[in-house]
Amino acid sequence: MECYFFGTFNPIHLGHIEIARKVQEIMGFSKVIFVPSFMPPHKVDELINFSHRLNMLKLALGESNVSDIEYKLKVPSYTYRTIEKLYEENSNKTGKKEKINFIIGYDQFFKLESWKEPEILKEKLKFIVIPRKFQNGQIMGQKAFEYFKNKGYDFEILNIDFLDVSSTMIRSFIKNGLDIAGLTTKEVRDYIENNRLYSSISKEKSIG
Repeated sequence: MECYFFGTFNPIHLGHIEIARKVQEIMGFSKVIFVPSFMPPHKVDELINFSHRLNMLKLALGESNVSDIEYKLKVPSYTYRTIEKLYEENSNKTGKKEKINFIIGYDQFFKLESWKEPEILKEKLKFIVIPRKFQNGQIMGQKAFEYFKNKGYDFEILNIDFLDVSSTMIRSFIKNGLDIAGLTTKEVRDYIENNRLYSSISKEKSIG
């Protein structure tokens, strides 16, 4: 059984990779497939074009672990549209209508009901929620999790630790001439350098 990890991945970093690896190990998934957003409905600061983000994912993960499905769908790239397409494809492939496993951070999980067509997401997804913890080790947002449980959302909370890094941090480091070793893979670092990404962000188109 597969699991999906959606995001802009602008760029992919070692935190993403570590989360996917631990989710796969704990849950026993055959693979975690990364799905980069083509044209998100909300404004994303400094979003470079889709082809660069897709290429970096393939370099970091291998082509079989990356899907370009959102490139083929209508824009803007609402998650529910992508999920409906994946659900249809998976049902045709297996002959079964099974929920899609979907990795999501706790902060985005709590915003689900502001997403487009949340009822479709509730029907077709099992959420693998990655929480944050207080300093005493308690998980943040216990009351919110109870709310979503009572609303009928299917989710599992994975209490895992992972590298504290973000794509925003990487972009900031690059713009300030700092080394990003230890934040993403060598292949992605070389790709960013060879294509002069993020240091001249204003010259990049947001799609294409």
